[in-house]
Amino acid sequence: MLKIGILEDETAQSDELVQFLTRYQSSHPDFCYTADIFNTGSKLIFGYRGGYDLLFMDIRLPDMLGIEAAKKIRQVDENVMIVFVTNLSQYAIDGYAVRAFDYILKPLQYGAFSAKMDRILNVLSHRKNSSYLTIRTKQETFHLDTDTVYFVEVSGHDLIFHTDQRDYSVWGTLAKYEDELKNRFFTRCNACYLVNLKYVQCVRGSTVTVNGTDLAVSRTRRKAFLSELAKYKGGSV
Repeated sequence: MLKIGILEDETAQSDELVQFLTRYQSSHPDFCYTADIFNTGSKLIFGYRGGYDLLFMDIRLPDMLGIEAAKKIRQVDENVMIVFVTNLSQYAIDGYAVRAFDYILKPLQYGAFSAKMDRILNVLSHRKNSSYLTIRTKQETFHLDTDTVYFVEVSGHDLIFHTDQRDYSVWGTLAKYEDELKNRFFTRCNACYLVNLKYVQCVRGSTVTVNGTDLAVSRTRRKAFLSELAKYKGGSV
C-alpha cells in the first residue's frame, strides 16, 4: 500500500490528480494506495513526521512556495519521493535543491502522468526491498541495512561506512563490498568512495554531493557514474 500526499490549493487540480490515480489503478491492479490532500503548505508541514512514500506538490501555494515546503519536509524526511506539479517549468530546476524525483507540467495529461507513475513505482519497488550486510568492527558485529548507508570510504587499510546512525570502521576492500552492493544502487565515483545513489543530491563538475558531503568524481569514472545515476533517477534500473 502506497501512502500518497497531495499538496494542491486548487480543488479542481487535486481532484484531477485523484482521478488520474484511480484511472491508473484500474489498469494496474497491483497498485494500491491511500491519498491525503492538503491545500496549504502549512497544513502539510504542521506535525509532519514522515510516513508518506510519495508527495505530489504544487509549486505555487497561497502561503508559501512548494519549494519552501519541500525544504521543511526534507529536514525531517530524507526518503519521501517528491514530484512537483507546476505550470512553470523554470521552477523545476529548483527541485534539485530538495532532491525532487521529477516534475509534472500543468495542464495535466494522463499519458504523461501514467509514464511518470511507471517510473515512480519502479524506483519505489526497488527502494522497499531492503538488504543487509554483515560487517565486523574490532569490537562488534553488525547487520547493517544497506538502505541506511550514505557511502563507503577507503581510509588507509580500513573502510568507513557512513550511515544515518553513525560511522562504522571495518577492515576489508572496497572491491568486495562493491560486488556485494552492485544490485543495491551503489556505484563508485572514484577509487576511494562507493556511493548510495539514493542519497545523491547533485553533481556539479567533478563533485557529487551525497547527503550534504561533497565527494570527488574522478575523470575516469565520471561517465559510468553519471550513467548509473541517470538510470536510478529515471527508474530504468
